[in-house]
Amino acid sequence: PSTKALFLNNPCNPTGAAYTKDELMELAKIAVDEGIVVIADEIYEKLVYDGFSFTSFASLGKKIKEKTIVINGVSKAYSMTGWRIGYAAGPKDVIKGMSKVQSHSTSNAASISQMAALEALTGPQHEIRRMNTEFQIRRNYMIDRLRNMPGVSCYEPRGAFYLFPNVKSYFNKEHEGTQIRNSYGMAYYLLKQAHVAVVPGEAFGAEGFIRLSYATSMENIVKSMDRISKALAKLEPTRETKMVSLNNSITKVKEFVETEVHVGPELRDALVAEAENHLAKNKEYYEWNANILGVIIQLRTNLPHLVDFWTENWYPGQLETDLEPHGVIYAVGWIAGREARAYYSSETKTAVFFKSAYYAQLRSLALGMADDITSRLSGTYSVRGLGLDFGGDGVMLIAPKGTGKATFFANLLRHPKSKLVTDDIVFVRLNSKEAIADAPERKLYMQTNFVEKYPDLAALFDKSKCENVITSRDQCTNGPCQRLDNCRLDRGAPFCYEASKTSRAMLDPYWIDGTAKHTKRTSLKHIFLLKNDPISPVVTKPKVEEAVRFCEEGMSVSGPMRSEPFFNPHLLATGSDRTDSRRRFYEKLFSIAKPYFINLGAGDKDEIQKQINKVIGI
Repeated sequence: PSTKALFLNNPCNPTGAAYTKDELMELAKIAVDEGIVVIADEIYEKLVYDGFSFTSFASLGKKIKEKTIVINGVSKAYSMTGWRIGYAAGPKDVIKGMSKVQSHSTSNAASISQMAALEALTGPQHEIRRMNTEFQIRRNYMIDRLRNMPGVSCYEPRGAFYLFPNVKSYFNKEHEGTQIRNSYGMAYYLLKQAHVAVVPGEAFGAEGFIRLSYATSMENIVKSMDRISKALAKLEPTRETKMVSLNNSITKVKEFVETEVHVGPELRDALVAEAENHLAKNKEYYEWNANILGVIIQLRTNLPHLVDFWTENWYPGQLETDLEPHGVIYAVGWIAGREARAYYSSETKTAVFFKSAYYAQLRSLALGMADDITSRLSGTYSVRGLGLDFGGDGVMLIAPKGTGKATFFANLLRHPKSKLVTDDIVFVRLNSKEAIADAPERKLYMQTNFVEKYPDLAALFDKSKCENVITSRDQCTNGPCQRLDNCRLDRGAPFCYEASKTSRAMLDPYWIDGTAKHTKRTSLKHIFLLKNDPISPVVTKPKVEEAVRFCEEGMSVSGPMRSEPFFNPHLLATGSDRTDSRRRFYEKLFSIAKPYFINLGAGDKDEIQKQINKVIGI
């Protein structure tokens, strides 16, 4: 009932399959009966073989014509790829609406291109027939060669100029250390070994296949078939294949949705009633208490992924009928008409989180709620930063995004005397002499791209529960890596930890090296505040008020200038009175744990690292 349109590519890229008139009539009947608009991509309509008769979808009758939008162009049949001319034909109201959008999106095509396209469409067509004959000769030659390669099968296309052979029989084979695990790996292998460029089938949602094009000269086709045949013949069964089966959950929402933090009693009651009503009707319901440094936060949800990560992330709290939690989070999946959004009521310590299974935001709500509670009850505040311990002396790195703090954190973590405390946040309580920092989490919800700085973690992530780890090349968002000629996914790796900034692993920090490399508590002695300016030396000792102002302003150093107070995105209680109390806390914190400005613009990374190490005394 929610389907509005069907996209029909005929003849098809990448297989070359084409629909007969009878097959199209069956589709047309369904489209008319269901009221579905058909977007018919007929760009390859003139490139058909073996006497096949192409039928345009809009020609099947008046009713289907009224529901069809034909899209076409001159790039394929007329070899005019650089002229950038395409067109659409359909009902007047639809085309009128499309024209409005197009006129505000792009400028018009060049007049020369338009006149050339008009001549191509209305002029003599004998060159197309000659080209089709040549394409058919090339197609037949390639099919014959492919079908004679052991383990390769190939559908015989009716149109377009592609072949889509099945090469899955060569998966889990290798040559000189290069293992073929999937179609990306096969494409990479053929490019490097045979110097033939193909497109992996995974790019089309068809793992096990590769796409070849015969829109090139017969001379090149003969060479490519010879090279592919030789390259495949070199592949041998992998002697010892160890495939890692990653426990990886992919969420539809992969970023924070808007959170409304000033929710009054009436709205809070309405939201809770809506959440509870929906959860009561759902067969899947989960309830679990987390103990966050003595604060009991209860999760109520119908989303299995969230409760799975929740129970991994936190220490368990008692779950008893007569035990009232300090705070409650409702995380509710699909509700018709409801937008993805989060709400928080500080007065009742209640959060409601709609239509997102992205664990990062649920965790953030829990940390913000715990901070709201502990800061009021015991004067314990959350401090966002990277934390380490050196023989009982705690070190924090606090900085905005984009400063490169992960590099210095990784270097410090490699030091034999260091212990990991946190990769994100601690809760700090103060007395007259000490700033005691506690890690609130049982397992760390760690960005997997940290393996760029600390490769040893990759093997640990392999056995951790993961979220949104990239598994195909087209999902990769790591621009610098894409520009290199060494992509793991191109080489056939089943996943890549470095391909996205939003992929995470739920890592048990004791897996790194037991108690020798992790501690839950430290006494803060040094707090490094990373900034970037062209004037200051590498290390300066600011006055307490300077350090507090730097943290409170929380100004970004990359992208649009914006403020994130105390560099802490988890804060939910943000009123002026709470900001004042947090400011006073930081004033006392910096009088106990000495702050240092580290100017990243004053030297190279090695020199900056030496200065940091010197302050710590390592």
